[in-house]
Amino acid sequence: LLLRLSQAAEETDGHEATATTMVATTTTKITTMPDFTHGCYDWTSAPEAAGGNCARLTRNGTLKCYGGMNNLAALTKLSRHQPALEMLLCGWPHDGFNPLKELQKLPRLRSLTIEYSGFTEFKFDFPEMQDLQTINISWTNLSYISSRTFKRVHFLKVLDLRWNQLIQLDGPLLLPRHFEQLYLAGNPWNCTRNFKWMLLQPEKGRLVVDRDELICTDRKYKERQMLLVMHYKLELKTQCQSHEDLRNCTCLMHHILPKTHIPLYTVNCSHLQFHRLPAFLPENTTTLTINDNMISDINPLRDNPHYRHVVDIQLENNRITNVDDLEDTYWLQNFRLLNLRGNNLRKLHVYALDNALNDNENANLLLLSRNPWHCTCKFGSRLRELLTKYKDIVRDAWNVSCTYMQEDEQRLAKVLTLSRQDMCNVTVDSGPLIHPIDWLNAVLASLILLILGKLAFDYYHYKYYGRVPWIVMKMP
Repeated sequence: LLLRLSQAAEETDGHEATATTMVATTTTKITTMPDFTHGCYDWTSAPEAAGGNCARLTRNGTLKCYGGMNNLAALTKLSRHQPALEMLLCGWPHDGFNPLKELQKLPRLRSLTIEYSGFTEFKFDFPEMQDLQTINISWTNLSYISSRTFKRVHFLKVLDLRWNQLIQLDGPLLLPRHFEQLYLAGNPWNCTRNFKWMLLQPEKGRLVVDRDELICTDRKYKERQMLLVMHYKLELKTQCQSHEDLRNCTCLMHHILPKTHIPLYTVNCSHLQFHRLPAFLPENTTTLTINDNMISDINPLRDNPHYRHVVDIQLENNRITNVDDLEDTYWLQNFRLLNLRGNNLRKLHVYALDNALNDNENANLLLLSRNPWHCTCKFGSRLRELLTKYKDIVRDAWNVSCTYMQEDEQRLAKVLTLSRQDMCNVTVDSGPLIHPIDWLNAVLASLILLILGKLAFDYYHYKYYGRVPWIVMKMP
């Protein structure tokens, strides 16, 4: 690498040569891993595997064990003058591995490799081993390690934990001062847990050599890069803490779009005594939950550009009295969820809401119950028609109740159970059966029939007798 950089420096100008020198000086020394021929691949075919034993120590101090270490004590006695320096352990048969017990006979060990094993945890932390510099634990069912597991291995330089079943880390591992390389790729990481230390503590994050290869496997961030997820989380936290309106709110990232990798945020400001909607929301906020407050004005949904991408808003148990200001707005025509339960709504422009729901293909849920609706003859009838038409969206339609006048008494009933006669206060005993307008319509209809009959009579007499109506004879 240094040779290539030096050749590039000779061919470029002074500025490029300076940049190349900076890259060269930041290159870290790579510690080589022990090379075991074939490793633990097909380890069950080894003669020692049947008894869970170790093979004889090689001349270079390599010890290979298959399915256990049952004969380790005997081999140690035979090789007193040549201690084991490197160990390959394949197919450890137990659920747990106890380094304190199993490694006490190998005090001079420099390299430890454990592969293709079914153990899930270390029973104890690794003991003090003055010569151990490299630990490779791969292709096992290891699912948990403590941050202190390797703390006492004071001369450890390389730790390879790839291709296990690790889901999370309690925090950055406590490693020696001169530690160089940590490998973590290939594990089913749960990125809903806290891995932000990789960015907040750069000196420890840089030790993770393959940090760009760490992939999330949890349902929320599946197949996303861990560093990207943590970057978005930190960015969201910074935005929320920097604005006074959101300091006490909870800000979460609930999704990352697959192709564009754009994060989508949720802000929860419930139970915080808000008197108005927040003036600021982080970019790409799509969900705002602000239940159980004292909000009465929802004009920011109309005017504030920070709310343009908010498609889900929970406003339950507030003091909203009017939503007519949202008529013909971009937000009302594109919202997905609007929860207005438990407010102070008495009336609204039904036609405007009807048009918005009819044109909005994204509308999925609208909640209107537990409001003091007042059903007049006109509004009540239209509200009932709206609830009937959009039952799939207004899913609490059967719980929407309103007050109405019946015989000079104020009554409460579910809107979908009321008839027009109930809301318009028309009953058999409360007045005439025929409305005055109906009387007028009957009179007009009778006059029209009379005129048509007279026209037919005059036409008949003119055709057969040649007589014209008498009024024609009087005309000048």
